[in-house]
Amino acid sequence: MTMPRLIVCDVDRTLLTHDYVLPQRVVDAVGAARDAGIVVVLATARSALGVRPFAERLGVADLVVAFNGGWIGNVATGSVLSQHRVSRADALHAMAAARAAGVRPMWFTGDAVFTLTDDPLVAREAAVTSEPLIIAETLETLPGEPGKIMCVAGQASDCEAFAVLRETLGERLSISRSHPRLLEIGPPGVSKKTGISLVAARFGFAPDECAAAGDAENDLEMLAWAGTAMTVANAVPQVMQLAHFVGSSCDEGGLADAIGWLMQSRQPRSVAAQ
Repeated sequence: MTMPRLIVCDVDRTLLTHDYVLPQRVVDAVGAARDAGIVVVLATARSALGVRPFAERLGVADLVVAFNGGWIGNVATGSVLSQHRVSRADALHAMAAARAAGVRPMWFTGDAVFTLTDDPLVAREAAVTSEPLIIAETLETLPGEPGKIMCVAGQASDCEAFAVLRETLGERLSISRSHPRLLEIGPPGVSKKTGISLVAARFGFAPDECAAAGDAENDLEMLAWAGTAMTVANAVPQVMQLAHFVGSSCDEGGLADAIGWLMQSRQPRSVAAQ
């Protein structure tokens, strides 16, 4: 296979460990790819604010896909290339539906996270990305239109609530999981695939000139779109089935394995996948 011109990478549990640490061997692998002339772009469910520290450390802050494709731009300067938000009417409906289903919805504006209850599980998720957490008094006091809504499951039975939300909201909004306990709700027709497709088109890259790495359901469309799909050992089974290469766990810096394989391999993909 030929060297790709673009590598797009998920962040949580792919680039980062389960404890949200960026391993130095991954930093080194990304640096080697960039030194070889490959464009590296992060594609994440996080907000631009939430991904900024890692993008800056990797030297890729100038172009990032955030909010599962809903925001594309420079996370260091805040300049926006493309932005889609959830309409206020749909967002309020989704928040009410999530509360009725018994899960904890979080309203992400890009500058802060709003919630309707003082809940330790919500506080934990907001702390992961170091975004300010604000408790709104009522639905009506939630500000503007969110970049996304994320629902947090507290127990196994909440998975049934996620299924209900997919059924009731799926025709109006984009819905996918970024983790078994997290359900991401975004604008209709928006995904990491649509976001990275726009980025690739901006550079003039075809899908078969692109490689993608991810671990979760919200990465599936992006991985299927890219010419080469890579993952880490902790990925969900559906991602494993798409992957041409599986590195070690994210906790062991498995993305570095994937990038190393990508840069060294010159075999036809059908052989390399075996």
